[in-house]
Amino acid sequence: MVCAARVAFACDQLPAGQTLWVRLTAPVSTYTAKAGDQVHAVVTRDLVCENEVVLPMGSGVDGVVRSKRKVGLGIRHETAALELEFERGDSGSGVPVEFTARVEEVENARELVRKGVIQGIRSSDTFQGRINSRLIHLPTWNPYSDPVLIAYKAVFPIFPEPEIYYPVGTDIRLRTTSEISVPPIATSSEREPSAVVRESSPVVKEESERLERLVSGLPSRVSTSKNVDADLINVVFLGPEDAVRSAFRAAGWDDADPVSRHTAMKSLYALLNNSGYARQPMMTFYLNGRPQDMSLQKSLNSYDRRDHLRIWKWVPAESGEAVWVSSSTRDTGAALALKHMSFVHHIAPAIDEERAMIIRDLGFAGCVRSVSSVPRPDVPTETHNAVGDPMHTDGSVAVVRLQPCTATELPLSSKASGSYRPSNHVFRFFRRQILTFRNDIVRANVIYGVYDVGRMTVTALRRPAVQRQGLLAERANAGPSTKPIAIEPR
Repeated sequence: MVCAARVAFACDQLPAGQTLWVRLTAPVSTYTAKAGDQVHAVVTRDLVCENEVVLPMGSGVDGVVRSKRKVGLGIRHETAALELEFERGDSGSGVPVEFTARVEEVENARELVRKGVIQGIRSSDTFQGRINSRLIHLPTWNPYSDPVLIAYKAVFPIFPEPEIYYPVGTDIRLRTTSEISVPPIATSSEREPSAVVRESSPVVKEESERLERLVSGLPSRVSTSKNVDADLINVVFLGPEDAVRSAFRAAGWDDADPVSRHTAMKSLYALLNNSGYARQPMMTFYLNGRPQDMSLQKSLNSYDRRDHLRIWKWVPAESGEAVWVSSSTRDTGAALALKHMSFVHHIAPAIDEERAMIIRDLGFAGCVRSVSSVPRPDVPTETHNAVGDPMHTDGSVAVVRLQPCTATELPLSSKASGSYRPSNHVFRFFRRQILTFRNDIVRANVIYGVYDVGRMTVTALRRPAVQRQGLLAERANAGPSTKPIAIEPR
C-alpha cells in the first residue's frame, strides 16, 4: 500500500513558467551561429517537483539557435540579435526530460532580453556617444558641420563590439513555456548519492541554537567611510580563509583590484567601451570601523552589471571555527553622481536573489556542506543603501558551511573552440564609420536631442519620487535596530 501510494501521489508533471538556471558548455555568438545550430549547457540548480529532483544540478541540457541577426558591416542592421531555445535535459535515469524553455536573462550581460530574444547593443549607445548626441549636436541641424568632430570620430579607437558573444561558463536564466512531463524517478535507495546542496538541510537543535546566537550578535549593516549606512549583512561563511578564497575561485569569482591610477584608467576604458572589467575595484565599506578583508566579484561583458560581495572576518564570543560575514549586492547600472563627485553603481533592489545566487554558484562548485537560513526579525524588510537605492529583503542571514570543493570541470562540447571569430582591424574600421554615420543621421540632430532631453528629464523627476516613497515605507516598517557588538582583535 505504501508503494502504491507513492506511485499514485508522485509528481508527474510540472506546469509552464518554471525557472531554470543553466551554464554554457560551448560558446555561442552571432559571428558564426546559424539557425538550427545546437547549444549545450548544464543545469546549475536542481529542478524540483514535489521534493523530487527532476533535473539534478550538473545534468546536461540541449538547445538550438532559432534565429540570429548579424551586424556585419552595419549596412542592413545596426544591432545583433540571438534567439535560443532549450528543448531537453538529461535526468540521469536514461529517459530525457522534454520541455521548451526560452531565455529570460543572461547574467551580468550588457545585452537585454525581450520576448526570449537577446538584443545586441548599439555601438554608438555609449557614454561618449551619448555626450556627442546630446551636447555637441543639440544646437545644430547638420550633424557634419564640425570637421574636428568628423576627424575625432574617424580615429577615436574606443568603439564597442556590436556582435553578441558568450563564452563557456556564461550563466543564463530560462523560463519554461510548456509543461514538463516528469519521467519515472528512482527511489532514494536506487539513486546515487547526490552532491546537491539544499537550503532546507536539517540541522540539529544545538547547532541551530548556536547559529541563532551567532547571527543575533552580528551588526545588521556596514557603513561608508563617512559613517553612512550602506549594505546589509546577509551571508555568513563558516570555514578557514583558504576555504573561502578557494570556494569563490572554484565558482568563477575574481578578487577586486585595489584602487589606483592604473585601475582607474582600466575602469574608464571599460565604461567608454561598454565592456567588462573582471577585477573592477570596489568602494571600501566598514564593519565596526574595519575595512573588508576580501572583495570578490563576478562579471561578464558589462561595466554596469556584476555580482559582488565584501567579506569581513568576525570573531564571535564563542570560540570555534572561523566566521566570515558578508554583504552582497548586484550592480545593475553605473552613472555619474554629482552629489558624490564620482561614478556610482546602482544595485538591484531584491538583494535576497543575490544571496541565493551566491549559494547556487558555490553549491555548483561543490564547495558547500550545508546552508541554514537564520531569521532576524529586527531587520527592516525595506531600506536603502548609501546612495539611496532601495533594498528589499526578508531579513534572514544565510549561514554557509564550506567544505573542500568537489565539482569537476564543465563537460565542454566538441564545438567549444573555434566558434568565436573576431573581424580584422580594417573591417572594424569601416564598420565603425558606417555605424557612426547611421547614428548621426538618425540621432545627432536637434529633433532627437529634444526628445532625448525630455526623456531624461522625466526619468530624473520620477526617481526622487520613488526614493521618497521608499524612505516613507522604510520608516513605517523599521523596527528597533540591532545593537552592534565590537569585533575582537584578530
